[in-house]
Amino acid sequence: MNLIVFDLEWNIGYQPKTFLYHGTELTLRGEIIQIGAVRINARGDVLDTFEVNLRPRIFRKLQHHIAKVTGLSQGDLDAGLPMKEGLQKFLDWAGPDAELAEWGLDDVPVLKQNLFLAGLDENWPDRWYDLQRIFLQAYPRKEGEGLTLESVVDRLGIPKEEPFHNALDDALYTTKVCRKLPLAEGLATYPTEEELLKEALLGAEPNPAARDIRLFMNRMEHDDYRNVSELTEAACPECSAPLTPDEVWLKRGNTGYYTRCTCPYCGAWYLRFKLSRRDGLHWSFARCTEPATPEADAKWDKQKAALLERMKRKANKE
Repeated sequence: MNLIVFDLEWNIGYQPKTFLYHGTELTLRGEIIQIGAVRINARGDVLDTFEVNLRPRIFRKLQHHIAKVTGLSQGDLDAGLPMKEGLQKFLDWAGPDAELAEWGLDDVPVLKQNLFLAGLDENWPDRWYDLQRIFLQAYPRKEGEGLTLESVVDRLGIPKEEPFHNALDDALYTTKVCRKLPLAEGLATYPTEEELLKEALLGAEPNPAARDIRLFMNRMEHDDYRNVSELTEAACPECSAPLTPDEVWLKRGNTGYYTRCTCPYCGAWYLRFKLSRRDGLHWSFARCTEPATPEADAKWDKQKAALLERMKRKANKE
């Protein structure tokens, strides 16, 4: 195992910045200005450390909020290594077989976007872990408890000897949290990306209503769930006749969508999708079919009518 606990600090602009990724326009989440990393073993022992400051090419002016949080100055940015050189230095140190671990799921997408923009391999790493997930299995969250790194450090009684929001110090604090966890077990049982996506769609507990569960991984467009026949064409779970979807799709949660479908022989079903952009570059979709119920139909009718009314008002205003 080559496990790297890492943390990033990144700069953002005063205006959003987009870039093209294989023909698809993406919003840049941030430009890395600092990397801190710790190589550890399965017990959380520190084997080696790494840190580097980077000089941004796109968001060259340090955003005032980032300066306040990190304590970095414009001079620190200007004195950093060129972006590609600094990122390559991190890749060389970590190694091609590195598995990254972070506190949350924010840093890997930013890393992969920056690797692509620097002309490096954005497919690295192919395996990474959210340590918050492993932490919550060992220390279930109680009402009012935060999940920020600092709040968890306080909760576990870890001495706060260095400031937070310095990349290496945060990586070292995260390593100290790892020592309080059943880390080896958590890594060994960590779900795959496909399993995480199915869990997001169906929930952690078995969902007996869900039928015909399918995954569509590593796609480029957000709206594939409603525009691409490979995803939208579904068969009735009872008789295998093609389902005819409604023209309206409703949102469910932050990254869920669903529509009502009709089988000419068996009646109504709901086609449900959950979307994920875990790597910051590609969309993956989990899909299932669920039977219609009076409660679900009543909710559908109410939300569909409200959506159509909003669309009508918007069209009239325009």
